Amino acid sequence: MRSRVPAGWQAGTHQTPEARLLIHGSHVAFLSALALIAAVALLLLPARRFVVVADGTERTVATHLRSEAALLRSAGVTLSQGDVVTHRQSRRGDEIVTVERAVPVIAEVDGRLVYWRTTAKTVGEALAEIGVRIADADSVFVNDVRVSPDDSLAAGRMLMVYRSRGIGSFPAVASPKAPLSLSLRRAVSFTVIEDGHTLHLRSSELNLSLALKEGGVLIRPGDRVVPDLDTPLVAGMSVHVTHAEKLNVLLPDGERTVYTHQPVVGDALEEAGIELGAMDRVEPGRDEAVVDGMTVQVFAVDVDKLVEWEDIPYDTVARADPDLPWGKVREVDGEPGILAREYDVTYENGVEVARTLSREWVEKEPVDAVVYYSTRSAVAAAAVSVPDGLNVVQVMRVYATWYNPASAGKPRSSPGYGITSTGVPVTIGVVAVDPTVIPYGTRMYIPGYGFGVAADCGGAIKGNIIDLGFPDGVTPNWTSRWVDIYILGP
Repeated sequence: MRSRVPAGWQAGTHQTPEARLLIHGSHVAFLSALALIAAVALLLLPARRFVVVADGTERTVATHLRSEAALLRSAGVTLSQGDVVTHRQSRRGDEIVTVERAVPVIAEVDGRLVYWRTTAKTVGEALAEIGVRIADADSVFVNDVRVSPDDSLAAGRMLMVYRSRGIGSFPAVASPKAPLSLSLRRAVSFTVIEDGHTLHLRSSELNLSLALKEGGVLIRPGDRVVPDLDTPLVAGMSVHVTHAEKLNVLLPDGERTVYTHQPVVGDALEEAGIELGAMDRVEPGRDEAVVDGMTVQVFAVDVDKLVEWEDIPYDTVARADPDLPWGKVREVDGEPGILAREYDVTYENGVEVARTLSREWVEKEPVDAVVYYSTRSAVAAAAVSVPDGLNVVQVMRVYATWYNPASAGKPRSSPGYGITSTGVPVTIGVVAVDPTVIPYGTRMYIPGYGFGVAADCGGAIKGNIIDLGFPDGVTPNWTSRWVDIYILGP
């Protein structure tokens, strides 16, 4: 039996609602099957391993995710503007994902304020990103600390001390999110006339003192600088520097360094408040020209009076005493005198350097030692036998000592060794006398010694004292004593 088809129906172009429902169900089932197959495939395939390095830590993530953002989110890492993500493969096959954080920076340059984030390595590279060129002598600051354009930008975070710049409020202590503060102070040109020599310098220092130091112009104490050192530095400034001369002054109580503009040494010392006495001595002299680096020594000069005393030796004299018995003597001790000498003594820095005799006087006269002898012996002596044929004209009582060349006070090397005052050698028969008592050439006979002639004198031979000569190498047979001698005539 044939079915009835509605009019106008054509095969393949018309579907009943039941048919359409059947087809839709088939599509849903097909898509679900595909999703199921994909899920099964994900479960069956191994997950990929990622090592995420960010903010100083490492996190290992095993995931089937493929997008970078999803991967980082799964590792708990959120990207900020300017951060850079790099990928590399480890030797174990893990994929290492590194996040380099961009540093927030706020820069004040040439009157403008710029804020941005950067991954530049150095301060100079960061400023170059905003078109800032750093000229010679310009000063760059990171958080108010002067740095070099080649310094690491990351290291600057350790120097942070923030202040408000008018855009928001920044913390006083550095934090990872706080911006670095960069500033640039431009150098200006100025001229220095240093002791008549002209220098053209550039500096970004705030005042003249720092600018001169940066330019290698050393300012010492006493130097004259116009304008003053604390004057703010401005472009085109003209600076006059006149250096003081340096003196090393050696004083009696220590050393002192003096800086001066005076032309001569004396004026320089006076300017420094070093007082000199009228007699003080200065080397080099007070009128010598000042030379930089010279050493000046000051000697404190004092003159004092000094008195010294010296003994005046006494003499021994013989005197007749008619009251003494025959052969007896009486001795009276002498006393030395005192000779005084006064000197002007000059001291330099407490050390004696000279003395001059100003006067001398005898404070006490010496008292002679006296040997008294008896005059009674002269009568008795007349009866004493003497060699025949002698013409005795006088008998004298004397004190007779002895001497030889070795005891005469001259060294053997002396040309006058052993030579008497009359020029004859000392030997037996030569007698030293006081010529005022017994004249030179007087012939005499001394009992126990023999014949002699007055041919010498001596400092201790005074009055009735004689000295009997003996040559070297002969043992004297004479003992010093009082003796009667016979003066012989022609």
